[in-house]
Amino acid sequence: MSNWNGAGGMRILGRGAAWPVLLFGFLLGSNALAHPTAEMLKARLAVHTWANGFLNRDMETMASILDPELTTDRGENREQYLETLHRGMHKITHVWLRFAHFQEVGDTIRVHPVLVYRSHGVTKPALTLTLRRRDSGWKIVHIGSERRPDLPPELAVDHPEQQPLHLVRAHLRDRDSGEPVAARVRVLDQEGTYWAPQGHQRRVPIGWREDVGGDVVVVDETYAYVRPDFILPLAAGSYEMEILKGIEYEPRSIRFSVKKGKVPELEVQMRRWSDLRREGWYSGDTHVHFVSPHAALLEAKAEDLNVINILATKWDELITNVEHFTGGPDRVSEPETIIYVNEESRHDFLGHTVLLNLKHLVYPLTWGGPDEGVPGGIDYPPMARQADEAHAQGGFVSWAHFPGARGELAIDVALGKVDSIDLMTWGDPLVPRYNRPAAAEVWYRLLNCGFRLAAAGGTDKMSNIQVAGIPRVYVQVPGPFSYDAWLDGIRAGRTFVTTGPMLQFTAGGRGPGETITASAGEEIEVTASVRSRIPVDWVEIVQGGKVVAKVENPSGNRDVTLKDRVRVKDSSWIAARAKGPELVYQGGIPLVAHTSPIYLQVGGRKPRSPEDAAFFLTWIDEAMTWLEERANIPDPDQRREMKDLFEQAKGIYEEMRDGG
Repeated sequence: MSNWNGAGGMRILGRGAAWPVLLFGFLLGSNALAHPTAEMLKARLAVHTWANGFLNRDMETMASILDPELTTDRGENREQYLETLHRGMHKITHVWLRFAHFQEVGDTIRVHPVLVYRSHGVTKPALTLTLRRRDSGWKIVHIGSERRPDLPPELAVDHPEQQPLHLVRAHLRDRDSGEPVAARVRVLDQEGTYWAPQGHQRRVPIGWREDVGGDVVVVDETYAYVRPDFILPLAAGSYEMEILKGIEYEPRSIRFSVKKGKVPELEVQMRRWSDLRREGWYSGDTHVHFVSPHAALLEAKAEDLNVINILATKWDELITNVEHFTGGPDRVSEPETIIYVNEESRHDFLGHTVLLNLKHLVYPLTWGGPDEGVPGGIDYPPMARQADEAHAQGGFVSWAHFPGARGELAIDVALGKVDSIDLMTWGDPLVPRYNRPAAAEVWYRLLNCGFRLAAAGGTDKMSNIQVAGIPRVYVQVPGPFSYDAWLDGIRAGRTFVTTGPMLQFTAGGRGPGETITASAGEEIEVTASVRSRIPVDWVEIVQGGKVVAKVENPSGNRDVTLKDRVRVKDSSWIAARAKGPELVYQGGIPLVAHTSPIYLQVGGRKPRSPEDAAFFLTWIDEAMTWLEERANIPDPDQRREMKDLFEQAKGIYEEMRDGG
């Protein structure tokens, strides 16, 4: 008997892989010390044919490589095996031949282990293929498996279920109140291997729309979202558990050991370093996709969020979360943790908006094409119409991942269609991205034009590498908390957005969203206070888009206060912001916070900026060019409607530019 391991680490990936690539990879992957015979090479090609049948859902290819006398360990013949495959082949995502040994056994070749993955976990047990030479070539005559396969070392201890487990019970409580708390946990053994809580998986999928919710992977570190009382199935050994709960709790880390007959029960006290809820501030994420309401509730409680908005929408022909829409807070909601399925309205040029507090969905969810809608899709209606339909039912409109697709942004803001902007989603809002102005710069320009826009924030969570609520928006609710009161707070501008720092700001004794009536030349006292578990580098006051006061934090203090006096020149606005080191979330978003503006009014005038008005006129000209030259709108009345809308907004900016 000869033994040849010629897989060379090759992995067959995805459906529709090209034959030349597979064969080329197979030949280059051969063990340099081995000398495969021509027949062995043909047998390997037969195995690749079988694997391609799986990956391409090609029953004809699969059937061509199976011997008419095929048998399986389950007692199936060839026809029965093919029927089983036909029912379940859609679940197969990839096949591993990396560890497969090709062994000559008499007149057959035995291939083992062959690992077939369904979505994310290897099927159990590993498969053994037996091939025999026929006149028409090598055929698979038997497909078997072993309950305890002779797996290579890389896989032999890869699964917790491969060894005796002990059930460790854990309990999470708030240190001050004693109340049970959910959290995000990560348990590692002394080798640095992750161990998942009961009901969670070790290998968490991280692809777009792939099993989103309940677990999260932050820069290759896997966490599970757990309820206050949970179970850890662990082998004997030493462990460390990291426990995180949002941004207002101190992280915890505990060490413990598990032995047969000595299984610990873990009690963990979580301590708040900040409690803005006691001061009437409630946090939320405006923009989450794909999770179910139940998963969203767990993640909201674990991340200490009061609101998560799940957004139904459409991607080409794929429609998501519509089945969860109820027209109100989902029934899983709790008094201080509200889950509401709403909508993201999307067009690849005109823009994306978050529509909240909907009683019925606004259609189309997505339109145009091909980036958002379908190839050849119609580019009507305008975003403004979507906003009008939302407002007609008491809804709320925020511009998603601001400024994002900007085609209609300046237009809709001028026409009063937008209630807030999602200032924080991806990256640093204070730094330009993709050769575009920084999000904050665009916002400042709109504020300078006299438009009142509160800052909100959401994660645009679409996979398990995104943590709900980083970033998030805090909203001041003067009375009892409710979803409507929370949105009223955003509409009124009583907000700040943050990835960690708790930022409070007053000017002349007023807070964000309020208006100060002042005289030209008057000085106003401003105070910006920051508390942050991770120290910020600086705190700034911004007036009309310009920094007018700043304090740095070279000593790394967790509490920083900036007090100063700011001179009022004309009607404008003023806000506070703070920034620290880069974090590992959302594409390198930093430790950053920004308040909504406090408005300064002099002589009853609104802020006016000819320079910023001219800036947005270039955007409207781009939108007009798109409408005239590229928009797919066959109906002339619809095209005229959109042109009238664009020209109406253009007139507003022209009047402002010309000093009107």
